[in-house]
Amino acid sequence: MSTLTLEFAQCRYRLTGLLPEQEELVRARFGALERAEACGHDVEVEVLHSADPHRFMPKLVGPVEYRISVAYEPSTVLVEGIGFSATIDRASLRTHMHTCESDEWFVDAFENLFRVLVSYRLFAEGALVMHSAAFSDGERGFLFCGRSGAGKSTLCGLADQLQLQILSDELNAVMATAEGFGLQAMPFAGDFGQMPMPTPPLPLTGLLGLRQGARPGLLACSQTEAVSRIVASCPYVNADPMLVEPLTDRAVQLTGRVPLRVLSFTKDTTFWKVLDREYNRPQPALSR
Repeated sequence: MSTLTLEFAQCRYRLTGLLPEQEELVRARFGALERAEACGHDVEVEVLHSADPHRFMPKLVGPVEYRISVAYEPSTVLVEGIGFSATIDRASLRTHMHTCESDEWFVDAFENLFRVLVSYRLFAEGALVMHSAAFSDGERGFLFCGRSGAGKSTLCGLADQLQLQILSDELNAVMATAEGFGLQAMPFAGDFGQMPMPTPPLPLTGLLGLRQGARPGLLACSQTEAVSRIVASCPYVNADPMLVEPLTDRAVQLTGRVPLRVLSFTKDTTFWKVLDREYNRPQPALSR
């Protein structure tokens, strides 16, 4: 059995009990995050093997998407997906992952679990992991939250044409800092930003919702609507009954400091002129 340590956003995740083929798959997907074991860890994931595939969610036929199941207990969070189930201890985030997979299905199962773990770990550190698109011009960071189909991947494709730095078109993290809020790239994405290299947070300059329109422009948004949009964009924790109040409070704090506006955009690069003009005021640099 093998051990592998991954580091993301100043937290180390130690995987134990890996079969050699599982270790190879995780390293191929998340190798940029690998760190030396001697440095210790913050969260431990113990992989336990089962020879009975019938105890897990069955595999689907064809290239279809599915949602993992997450159940919330007073002391644990239970996660289930194709070929695996896991129990996360709320206090320590120590995780027991049961699986019957050791091929490509395993790395998909681990990534699904890793997303939940990272969301809870960063939430415990005061951050929000948001279903969103995010990119930067090297100095300013822009985050766009929205439901599936709102245009996040489309916007990232347009930003890519402008040679902007894309963080992710699926999950990004917002972290409180002494100067305001920082935007952290996540190692999870759809079409853009699949494996960002570990970097310090960027200043969060623009916090925006999305809607496709006849011409590019920015629309005002009440704080009530803004808080609702933020909460709806935080996967896993927004369905946890034990985190409703702290999540809402954190969304109020964020939108109080960085007002959320709605970007109306067309399927061309003209949206960038609107953002560049509106957010052209110098932003304070974040502490490194």
